Amino acid sequence: MGEVYTNLVNRIRARFNELTPQQKIAATYVLKRPDDVAILSMRGLAARATVQPVTFVRLARALDFRGWEEFKAPFVDRMRGAPDLYSKRAERLLGLDPATRLMDEMHSAHLAAVDATRSVNTAQNFLAAAEALNSARNVFIAGFRSCFGPAFALAYEYRLFRPEVVLLSSMGGILEAELRAVGPEDVVVIIGFRPYSREAMIVAEHATRRGATLIAIADSPVAPFALGANIALHFETEGPSFFPSLVGAWALIEQLLSVMVARGGDAVVERLKSSEAQLHALGVFFGDEAAEVAEGLQAAGDDTAT
Repeated sequence: MGEVYTNLVNRIRARFNELTPQQKIAATYVLKRPDDVAILSMRGLAARATVQPVTFVRLARALDFRGWEEFKAPFVDRMRGAPDLYSKRAERLLGLDPATRLMDEMHSAHLAAVDATRSVNTAQNFLAAAEALNSARNVFIAGFRSCFGPAFALAYEYRLFRPEVVLLSSMGGILEAELRAVGPEDVVVIIGFRPYSREAMIVAEHATRRGATLIAIADSPVAPFALGANIALHFETEGPSFFPSLVGAWALIEQLLSVMVARGGDAVVERLKSSEAQLHALGVFFGDEAAEVAEGLQAAGDDTAT
């Protein structure tokens, strides 16, 4: 996103407590619905934010802008700089030799995404996220559409050493029902990139209302669901493919899980051992030699007993 828009968001957040109650409502709305600022009239925006139109003028001046149009400009520029349509990005791939140049560019982009993701996240960010997750009563994890894959992986691997993990799927249109269990002692994790899904915003807003700790894993520190997050981790999405890269997100999740295990100590290792034993006993893996050995030992024990 543009530097001017990012600076504006940082200014709003830094001076939020100085605003009047009505200005705070307006500021919260523009942070959560930046596209609305770019496309709606001031009157239409005010109606959706449930404030008077003049409130937006006063908000702009409170933040040292000369007027509404100057305040609105960064939101318009942000929308103009929106990612290309997938079809447009795909057209740029047509002239590349898939056996040489394309493969080389993809490989370089994947390495760059991991490096960029590492550079924008500090060890303190990971430690804070790990501590919050490990101390939570329950953990709810959300990732929608293409981000469902990383969310599923995080939930699956986390469940190997902690049972109180819920993957929010919205399957069957029951997202709101799934969210009813979220409380102030819980942690909610959201994974997403631009364009941000409606469901991600529903989860973020509900987590905030319920007083849960919100961890955002996003492509930008000014992603709408990251702005109100207690902890934010960022990943890079740039790459030559027609679709935003998720390599950085996968790398980030693996690192976060490793930090959680390292911070969890012997108790986590024991839970992992228990999960492994249960999986092997159930024979969930094809050609699971460990399960066959376990069954053989069990059979030998039964023969001895008789």
